[in-house]
Amino acid sequence: MNRSYQITVVESLEKMAELGGAWNALLNESRSNTVFLSWEWLYTWSECFLKSDRRLFVLLIYKEEELVGIAPWCIRHIRSYGFSMRKIEFLGIPETGSDYLDVFAKRGKEKEVAEQIYHFLHNSTSFWDSLALHDLASDSLFLLHFMNQVEKDGKYGELRHGPYCPSIALPQTIDAFKSRLSRNRREQFSRHLRLLRKTGEVTHRVDLSGEVAPVLKDFSRMYEQRWGAADGLFHFLDKLMIRSEEKNWLQLDSLNVGGRNIAGLLHLRYGKTLSMYLMGVDHSFDKSISIGNILVGLSIEKAIAEGFSKYDFLRGDEEYKFHWSNDGKRAVHLYCYGKRAAPLISMTGQFIKSIAKVLMR
Repeated sequence: MNRSYQITVVESLEKMAELGGAWNALLNESRSNTVFLSWEWLYTWSECFLKSDRRLFVLLIYKEEELVGIAPWCIRHIRSYGFSMRKIEFLGIPETGSDYLDVFAKRGKEKEVAEQIYHFLHNSTSFWDSLALHDLASDSLFLLHFMNQVEKDGKYGELRHGPYCPSIALPQTIDAFKSRLSRNRREQFSRHLRLLRKTGEVTHRVDLSGEVAPVLKDFSRMYEQRWGAADGLFHFLDKLMIRSEEKNWLQLDSLNVGGRNIAGLLHLRYGKTLSMYLMGVDHSFDKSISIGNILVGLSIEKAIAEGFSKYDFLRGDEEYKFHWSNDGKRAVHLYCYGKRAAPLISMTGQFIKSIAKVLMR
């Protein structure tokens, strides 16, 4: 190991609270710069969702005095096959559906950071039993270098497919965007918009961060019609909205007909990317009109007009996303195990289950 590197473990919210400026400065320098890895997002998630079965386990990697890497993790206590296990996981999931998670590092230091973390974990297995990093970006350099080290040392590491995130590389003009769509998609969007306008005056309203709070309750009602109660998620969003208000990360697009909100899209604004985070639709409205798709189309057009270069649908294989998208990225899940009986038995159990699935086909 290179002794010019040191690793510090952050295990309290008080310590994490002090990291905001340094955390985001490093994230902005990294190849992994997304809203889901920002200090605001992960600190707010930690405030809301860290309970007695989870504790912070954030690794700060320093080269001499310089912060060059952060592993935004927690340790969750679970039971598997009758054994108590300590599982290292990313902050941010599953409650808030964070995508593109990663261990992020200063550009050019990704290999060293990954190797330092690898040796730190495998030289001291007394505090963890398994590593289960879900929803890692498939192009993660941490993943590349960490797995290279696993293979070099002849240890066991497993990769599984994670969710797919469709997206659109946005052109500079709305006409250029429309020309990329299939003829059926263009005609369907125009036809449904005409039908909607026959029912009343149609308004596409956009509210940013501080303006979102008054209309978020109506949106949550529509969202919960489809997905059920989500009090924890909206409590998280309320706190995030306050914490990131000056950055205008939250954008709520509402589709209103005759003074009635019938659909909403909660977007995340970060850099030149607009991400569709949550959708809510009033299912009591005319079901022959695809109001969700109308609002998606209008939101994309507005994103182009504002100069965004990417519209990201985030995770999900819903068919409508692929009618609009022309790009995307796959996430992966990484699993490693420590040298104790509990993780080895758990790994064996998972292996037996996989064999059973093959035999039962």
